Amino acid sequence: MKFLRPLLALALLTILIGAAVLWWSLPSRVDMAKYAPADALVYVEFNNLAGVAQAIQHSDVWQAAAPITQSKPASRNRFMTTAARAGLGPLPAVLFARSQVALVVVGLNTSEEQDTLKVRPEVAIIAETHTSQWRTKPAAVEAVKHLANFAYGASMCVERTENANYIECSTAGGERKIVGVVDGTLVIIGNSDNAVRSCLEVRRGARPSIGTDSELLKVRAGVAKENSLGFGYISPANSAKLFSWAAPLLMGQSPGDQQLEQLLAVSAGKVLRGVAWTANSAPGGIEDRFLFSLEPGVVSRLQPAFEVAERDENFWKLVPEGFQSLTIYRNKAPAAAWTSLDSAVAFKLDALPAVLFGSLLRSSLSVYGISNPKEALATLSPPLLTLNPSQGAEGSILVARVNDEARLKRSLTQEVFKDDKGEILAGLESNPNPAKEFTAIFADGYVLLGKTENMRASLVALRNKAETHDKELRQSAQESSAPIVTVANDEARVNNFISTLLQLQGRRLSNDEVLKLQDNLRRFGFSSTETRLNAFGIERTTRSAFGQFSTFISLLQSGR
Repeated sequence: MKFLRPLLALALLTILIGAAVLWWSLPSRVDMAKYAPADALVYVEFNNLAGVAQAIQHSDVWQAAAPITQSKPASRNRFMTTAARAGLGPLPAVLFARSQVALVVVGLNTSEEQDTLKVRPEVAIIAETHTSQWRTKPAAVEAVKHLANFAYGASMCVERTENANYIECSTAGGERKIVGVVDGTLVIIGNSDNAVRSCLEVRRGARPSIGTDSELLKVRAGVAKENSLGFGYISPANSAKLFSWAAPLLMGQSPGDQQLEQLLAVSAGKVLRGVAWTANSAPGGIEDRFLFSLEPGVVSRLQPAFEVAERDENFWKLVPEGFQSLTIYRNKAPAAAWTSLDSAVAFKLDALPAVLFGSLLRSSLSVYGISNPKEALATLSPPLLTLNPSQGAEGSILVARVNDEARLKRSLTQEVFKDDKGEILAGLESNPNPAKEFTAIFADGYVLLGKTENMRASLVALRNKAETHDKELRQSAQESSAPIVTVANDEARVNNFISTLLQLQGRRLSNDEVLKLQDNLRRFGFSSTETRLNAFGIERTTRSAFGQFSTFISLLQSGR
């Protein structure tokens, strides 16, 4: 007995010392924004990789795919997880448990290829591993090689040591490459020297970080939760800059006009106050929330555009089965909603920018053959739909109930449809002339408007199965009380996400497995988005299988 007591005391002391060592070894969370350049166009952070993996693996889609992918959820053994977070165990498990990750877009490069604009973002992934350099370096080198081979195919890789440990993998000619650097516990991997260098300079205090942005700190404190899977931020200045690059495309102009872009950027800066994103686990999948912050005066003038009308679900008879996407605008008065948009823009802008932004707004309806929105919208009743059929159409058509058919026809023939550019038909059995640019079809108190090629595809889909719909999509849209609801077929993105993850793990599905996967996921492959106005701006909440994580994964394929 005398011998047993000291033994028990020694065992207890050993356990206490072990627990203390484990506790002492657990990493303290750092602010990843302190590693990102202050001028980064986009900043995204993930502080809990295990939480992201768990949310994805426990989604309805992932579990439905499991019989084919043979992917099982990772073990949730608390002891093993704690040991890995303390730095004990296989290196991959340790890095996964301890690391925090940020993604930054530091620039956008554009080029034209055969009349197509190619946009190549300069991206860097920043990982604070909380793990010593001698353990981290081999894993980082292997990761860069693996990513280069996956994104570009066979690549030549060279390691070098300068002010840090570098590895660079590139294709023949060096036009496309992936660069990695290990600096202490930090790993930076980017698709350009500039992207990596920018982040490394921030790390060493040679340039300011986005962590000094007071607006980021304020927004993150307001929207990100302790259990959030991810947080993203675009500053007011960069929101305006990105808008100025995209806006010319909406106006049918090629980008590159510096004077126009400068005018658009300055003007947008008077309206936009930045963009924030958060991702959270939701029943069956991921919920993404985007907040587009606006100036207070703009928000108040947008109120009429978000007043909801009484529900009318009769439009479903004009929605074909298997559509690609459908947006329902339940605005109480379409014409008043349009006026409020015009007013919100004019409120903050001088005469020339206001005219310019007005033309941008009109361009959003000109693709349907409407050049005079105030006149045309006054003849329509809610809800309004924009519908993209899945069969052979790249664009969408507009569907709405008509309250003044004669007036609408007169408006169309006097504007875009004149000079034989469009035709007006009656009935869903109509056969639009492919030589005409636009078509308007009046049927059962409704009008269908749009480019003829899109109209023809929609009519084919309607005639095939006019009275059946994807039940989950329809139910999701009907249950929402939001003034703007979008439901979309997400099958392609879901399948691509799963296939890409499997390829990263070194496995490719056979053709039969791909077909089985598509069949298994058909009922899960859609997303729903609700758009509302709140006190700070416009909020868009999307529920889908994998959320924006599928978008981030697609960046790995951008070099192919």
